Amino acid sequence: MDVASRLCRVPTNVELGHETLMEADDPKLVHYVQEVVRPELARIGAPDPIAAGNNLVAAFGPVGTAGSVLIQSYCVSQHHNLMEDPFTGKVESAVAYGFDEPAVFGMGVSQNKAHQAVLLAVFKLLIDSGTRLRGRLHWSVNCEGRSSHACTAAIMAALPEKPGFCIVQYGSGLRMSLGNRGRVDVNVHIQGKSTHSSAPRAGLSAIDGANEVMNRLKTLTWPDSHPILGGRQAVVYQLAFEPLAPHTLPSDAYLTIDRRLLPGEGPELAADEIRQHLGDLSPYGLTVEPGVCMLPALAPPDEAHVQAFQAANQAVRGRTAEEYHHGGTYDAGGTAAAGIPTIMFGAACPAPDLTGVDFVTVADMEAEANVLAQFVLTELAS
Repeated sequence: MDVASRLCRVPTNVELGHETLMEADDPKLVHYVQEVVRPELARIGAPDPIAAGNNLVAAFGPVGTAGSVLIQSYCVSQHHNLMEDPFTGKVESAVAYGFDEPAVFGMGVSQNKAHQAVLLAVFKLLIDSGTRLRGRLHWSVNCEGRSSHACTAAIMAALPEKPGFCIVQYGSGLRMSLGNRGRVDVNVHIQGKSTHSSAPRAGLSAIDGANEVMNRLKTLTWPDSHPILGGRQAVVYQLAFEPLAPHTLPSDAYLTIDRRLLPGEGPELAADEIRQHLGDLSPYGLTVEPGVCMLPALAPPDEAHVQAFQAANQAVRGRTAEEYHHGGTYDAGGTAAAGIPTIMFGAACPAPDLTGVDFVTVADMEAEANVLAQFVLTELAS
């Protein structure tokens, strides 16, 4: 609780605006990783972490063992952007939100800070108890903020062996996600001609061009879907115009389309499909290109590590975790694409507002910590 509160006082958020991607070496993240999390690892006596760019990997256990496990946590906070007093790290009852129990409040606590406090507690347990591991435990502090798998790829390249299993610490509400669709940003640029708003016929307003693109996009359908992960989609989630000038119809429009990917689909083919569907937009110019991409993930429920993780839930919580397939896209696809069975699990903010208050109850943090500790001790301890 104390560690989560301290971490919540340090901003790692993406600022509001059209630029929603964040570089791994952003000054906020460099400060957080190198001057906040690294000292926390040193404080509990953890071995010096492995560096992979601005990502860190703390590791316990012998190198080169077949039973290594990677647990990934993340630094970038993308949601709860309108939370009041977001960086106080206050600890108080969440009764105002329907939970009469202690909770840690702060922007990013459900996405990052609670999970990092959880693994620091697990590491402290291993260190203080003198536990010897027969397998190797890796814990990443991952700075991915570009909707890609670039940081995971850097971490994997820095590891001495390929892990046999990966757990992504994610606010699943202590459920276990076995998979998710992928996604690619398809970037659309419409080129028209600026004119004064009093004389629209003298130009070619990009607003009208964007409207036509969105109307055409609504008619894009697919004849099939995945039996577990569901269907594809192509939805505009960002729209910007240039120039933004007084009484001026803009010449250029920029649309970002969220195209969900199913297993076997790639970003180039998805962008080409949208390009062909939109067709000729004359008299406008039109370019359609793939942008950042995250891959699908799907772990079988009968996989041995998945079953062992469920056994840890049963031992700690008296029941297995509810299994589901996550509706969004996260970094599980990075390790899954490398042939590593990957699940997502962790405490979540129980308030449904994606932009408002962010908190995690202390009880849920304890449950996450105890499940992960049980799994590590059962699977990797001597």
